[in-house]
Amino acid sequence: MRKFFILILSVLMLCPAVFAATGESDNYQKIYSVSDPVFGYICDLYILEGQALPSATGPWSGSELALMLSVFEDKNLEGTSKNLYEAVSQILDSDAAKPSFKAGLEIDEELFLNTNSSSPFFLDRDNWVRGWANEKPFLNFITEEHIGENFYGYFDLSLGVAKDWKSGSSTDRRFGDSLLWSNTPFLFANDMKQLDFNMPLRAFVAAGGKNWSLQIGRDRLSWGSGMTGNLVIGDHIKYHNMARFTTYDSKFKYTFLISAFPHPQMYYKVTDEATNTMQYSINGANEVGHGQSQYMNGIAAFIGHRLEWRIASRLSLTLSEGVMYMSKDNKIDLIAFAPAFLYHNNYTRSNTNSILAFEADWTFAKGWNLYGQMVVDEFILPGEQNPKTATEDHKAEPNGLGYLAGLTFVTGMGNGVFRANVEGALTAPYLYLRDGDAQAGESGREQTHGRYGINYVVALREMSDCGGTQNYNLDFLGYKYGGDALVGNFNVQYEVPQKWALGANLFFMKHGTHDKYTAWTKIDNVTYKNQNTPTTTHQTANYNDADAADRDAASTTFVAGLFGSYNLPWGFTAGCQIDFVNIKNPGNKSANGSVSDFQITLMLSYNLD
Repeated sequence: MRKFFILILSVLMLCPAVFAATGESDNYQKIYSVSDPVFGYICDLYILEGQALPSATGPWSGSELALMLSVFEDKNLEGTSKNLYEAVSQILDSDAAKPSFKAGLEIDEELFLNTNSSSPFFLDRDNWVRGWANEKPFLNFITEEHIGENFYGYFDLSLGVAKDWKSGSSTDRRFGDSLLWSNTPFLFANDMKQLDFNMPLRAFVAAGGKNWSLQIGRDRLSWGSGMTGNLVIGDHIKYHNMARFTTYDSKFKYTFLISAFPHPQMYYKVTDEATNTMQYSINGANEVGHGQSQYMNGIAAFIGHRLEWRIASRLSLTLSEGVMYMSKDNKIDLIAFAPAFLYHNNYTRSNTNSILAFEADWTFAKGWNLYGQMVVDEFILPGEQNPKTATEDHKAEPNGLGYLAGLTFVTGMGNGVFRANVEGALTAPYLYLRDGDAQAGESGREQTHGRYGINYVVALREMSDCGGTQNYNLDFLGYKYGGDALVGNFNVQYEVPQKWALGANLFFMKHGTHDKYTAWTKIDNVTYKNQNTPTTTHQTANYNDADAADRDAASTTFVAGLFGSYNLPWGFTAGCQIDFVNIKNPGNKSANGSVSDFQITLMLSYNLD
């Protein structure tokens, strides 16, 4: 621990100085985060000018964003389009001209207020409308390296509050258990246990040229333009430990990605030797993978490729395919890493679970954009047993499908941009789930659910309480609400780029009884019957809730929110988000009635760049 604080002290002594001379030439290999507003400005420009959206596979290099912008070089832009073009050009050119080495400091104070701190359904960050991935650390020291024309490096060293921590008192604190909470360390505790030791949150090296980029390290990812999420890779996961290669031109883009996660054997434990059933180890309670001395074993990684075609100026199509690859004993089948292959045809179900997605984007008129996504996790082909007609003697695998569609309207208004978006999504109950029924040498798996699934529920291994790893925070890799969900969302906002923004959002979701801990099973319409979204009964096992069979209703969530930000002088930015949340049948139990909460986030940032 002493070594850690010596490191922090050393780098803070350098802050906020800027080192080294300006390079001899511009470097457009900076990697822009999926949360960077510059890509949003480019999307607004494309829709305003009647163009299909550019690649929504983030993050992006400055070279790729410059190529997107070059489409409008010879066009006579006017009004809002001209303002957006000039704003993005200035940002990209300014970043490209930065010195070889640059250091900066960000200070972000965030205060969280909720009016219903007594309800368990509003505790913890997973139950906060403004997600954990968007919460910023209190202090963030950042370095960037622009080496020549082709190399870029990024590293952040942050001081913040961990997602899950214990106060050390007789009564453990939980996020949201009082009226006021904060991202400021030591504000609610007087020891080291609340600090987030999982930094850096972004740290990588990148190399690239005019038409390619390679990035290796830790960063946030997003595949798609969905407002409520995306079906293959959503932006709700705070970071990925990954390697990403992409090559592109004005008509085509190819991306190859490897993103690694802890193997499920590190956070599932056998709870019944007779049936070999397992249960999720909550915060290390079962001592699975707990502590820094615990041997890490197994390989788990998402490996995928994504191909994007610009069919015409108004229409683009995207095909994504990937596998979740798992090996309990660290064996690697190199065919899974083939950058050009049909993963489904590996026929390695005992080690992989393939997924396929189709996307389309159509700007059918200036200012109007229509987009859609479809994901196939499991699909019944003609000749295979159908879950709707399955019998006890002829079981069927349940469909795992998901759909998302949205319509966006963009127009110039005064000095800014007005946006309106409506989006809907439907996901099947067993989407992203699969139990280990296909393991060789075992029988009755569809009844006992005995093995962790090669599924699309992934974990981030995080240290807390100064004592080592205690938390494996699980999320769906794809749509953040997972399967068994029916979602609708309406969003409006007005923004004067780089000055101020104001918006409102309405969100509705009916979510069935299936969650990320639901055990996958084959359907026989006797013991386990075919179900549609949203389900009202949980008829199979659950790795986290022994009382899941008591779930008797779909939960209904309604959120009405307002948000805004304003860029103040001298590097300050102020922001606020207010959400009213109402949940009917929380926990999928009708006996829980209805609960409500006001969630307020106040933000003040200072950027010493």
